[in-house]
Amino acid sequence: MRMFDLKGTVLALSNPNLNSLLNSIEMYRGKTLSVEKLKKLDSLRSIARKSGILSSCRLGNVFLSEAQEKDLFEKGKPAVTFQEHIVKGYGEALDLINEVYKFQPFDLSFLSTLHFYMYKDYNPEFGGKYKDTQNYIQEMMPDGNYRTIFVPAAPEEVVPLLDNLVYQFNLCAADEEVNKLTLIATFLLDFMCIHPYNHGNGRLSRLILNFLLKKFGYFVDDYFAISYLMEKKIGAYIDAFEASADRWSDNENDYSHYVTLLIKLILEAYKKLDYILEVSDMEGTSEEKILKVINDSSTPISKQVIQNVLYSMSSATIEKGLAKLNKEGRIQIINKGRYSKYFRV
Repeated sequence: MRMFDLKGTVLALSNPNLNSLLNSIEMYRGKTLSVEKLKKLDSLRSIARKSGILSSCRLGNVFLSEAQEKDLFEKGKPAVTFQEHIVKGYGEALDLINEVYKFQPFDLSFLSTLHFYMYKDYNPEFGGKYKDTQNYIQEMMPDGNYRTIFVPAAPEEVVPLLDNLVYQFNLCAADEEVNKLTLIATFLLDFMCIHPYNHGNGRLSRLILNFLLKKFGYFVDDYFAISYLMEKKIGAYIDAFEASADRWSDNENDYSHYVTLLIKLILEAYKKLDYILEVSDMEGTSEEKILKVINDSSTPISKQVIQNVLYSMSSATIEKGLAKLNKEGRIQIINKGRYSKYFRV
């Protein structure tokens, strides 16, 4: 059976490249503390919450149409389909984390509670129960077939492995020698390799990430969703996981690939939040702010992306500004119509 030495693993991962990333996160965490002073902060939180929920669910092959998204997030209609229940359940689990993270211990019971919340309104008998059959981590290929990336721990190994992993995590969490972000990333790789539930492990791992970041004072996921970035870089994420999971069962795997990628995603989320703060503090007209966002992008961007940055600006104001900038020839429209994007000239 797999054996854990979580502290030894985390300490061994320390190197100049990783330490540089961690130091950058601390710098941006300090720079973005002013986020709590922003006007219309609830709008920024709402955007991050929605994008995080939808991205995390899409990573688990759960997709909603635009009409379904509007029904759930804007109209507050009850979930009907399986996909709607999964998205709604994930959101409720995320809301639970926000309510309890300050005092909730990190233990097996809470992990199962989060898993239960994801399924409680659709199939409460399923949520929170460990797997009873062997499961597999697979990637869907372009032709629709699946490729097995990793064979997780067997069902009978789940309880002893997960119990020991959580126990060691909590010991390390109280150890000043252990970097907490590296600890979180290392834990999540092991959690995914155990894959303790029949379904929903990936979504649960992203909920755990949100919870543990909050526990240690990193609130970036509340303002810019890490799951959104993970979805955008899913190829690199899969490659990093596969590389770090290789020979995991033999206690010979290399955590550095996965840990480094996850740390980079956390850093990128902080950089995105810092940029939102920069544009928010910028003096100028709405058109000037819209133009800055477009000019700063290296690729064509959609109106939705612009609105995610200019969170306090209404959709109508952004549409009006885009029309004016386009008429003046200061931007160009790519793919006119429903999926139009905007780019600098």
